[in-house]
Amino acid sequence: MKHYNKVTPEGTKDYIFDECSRKSHVTGNLKKIFQERGYRRVMTPAIEFYDVFGASADYLPQETMYKLMDHKGRLMVLCPDGTIPIARLTATRLLHMEMPLRLYYSHNVYRMANGLRGKSSEIYQCGAELIGSGSIRSDLEIMEMAASSLERISDGAGYRLELCHIGYFKALMESLGADEETQEEIRRNIEQKNFASLNDLLEQFPNNPAAAALKYLPRLFGGEEVFEQAYALFDDKNARESLDYLRNIYNSLQQLGLGDKVIIDLGLVNQAEYYTGIIFRGYFDAVGEPVLSGGRYDNLLNDFGTDLPAIGFAVNVDLASSIAEKHPPMTADVLVMAADDTYLVKTIQYRKQLIAKGQIVENCVLENREDAIGYAMRCGIAQVHIIGKTTEIIDVEQVNV
Repeated sequence: MKHYNKVTPEGTKDYIFDECSRKSHVTGNLKKIFQERGYRRVMTPAIEFYDVFGASADYLPQETMYKLMDHKGRLMVLCPDGTIPIARLTATRLLHMEMPLRLYYSHNVYRMANGLRGKSSEIYQCGAELIGSGSIRSDLEIMEMAASSLERISDGAGYRLELCHIGYFKALMESLGADEETQEEIRRNIEQKNFASLNDLLEQFPNNPAAAALKYLPRLFGGEEVFEQAYALFDDKNARESLDYLRNIYNSLQQLGLGDKVIIDLGLVNQAEYYTGIIFRGYFDAVGEPVLSGGRYDNLLNDFGTDLPAIGFAVNVDLASSIAEKHPPMTADVLVMAADDTYLVKTIQYRKQLIAKGQIVENCVLENREDAIGYAMRCGIAQVHIIGKTTEIIDVEQVNV
């Protein structure tokens, strides 16, 4: 029988030392950004009833969830998403509060990686949600905060924010008149930029303006020029309104000085049933998948009996911390040692005094002077303080080996 007591489950890993420091660094910066803008932290359980996510099956497949039973036989899951539990929380405990709500969270989510090597099943996320406002003001607030988050946690690396409005894609699909299965296949091919398969699929709609536009949709990627191309391809009322709205957001972000950090990608059509307006993703130049993702999801709270518009985003802290500046291992400034057991209390008191002055102080549990000095040498600790009737301070670099 094979034992698994020395490995972690697939899609998970242990984090040590500098990896933990970098995750804390990213998380701390994100929390500061959220708090500076009036967002307040909430915490939801790591375990939720499956029913919380049951209505979300179209965009959160149940086969990606880790399931378990409670003592009453009820189906539960390890939380696979940060936003849906906040929708539940808002619809229950927070409805009496003044709207809009500005909330943020930071915790692990769990999604099976479907056997893809290198993909994580345990993802640490920091996210923010603005609930109760459907205006362009709230969209711009979230978009600016997303850009500021990428700027703050990029540590000088290049980043970009890709924008889309799902209304343009939905207007095309409504005009096309395809069945649901075909629509999903079209969406998937656009998302994956599979031009050959997309063209073959749309051949069944000859002389259809929406089909012609859909064939070109994955190529609608760039700056201001994308809007004129999109207007020319398909220009019904709903499509134009979506493009006009997206252009307004884009121009506002340009005025904020983001320049080529903001890119239009009308092929960004993931989770089309979930999102209702603006969609965006954030990338670092050195990372091949999205570090940040979000959008407007005005229908989600209806699943919990509450009609409230909402927009938000989440940052994959694990990915973001992979490019964060590496720091040398934290080393104590001083190793404090009791000359003998009668000075243990005095040594603890002395150590507290040094800590109060801002030093990192490690307590020595070795029992002789030579071992303590040798340990300090190997660990890079600059001084050893031996506490007895008097305090002896030894500069380790000056000790003759």
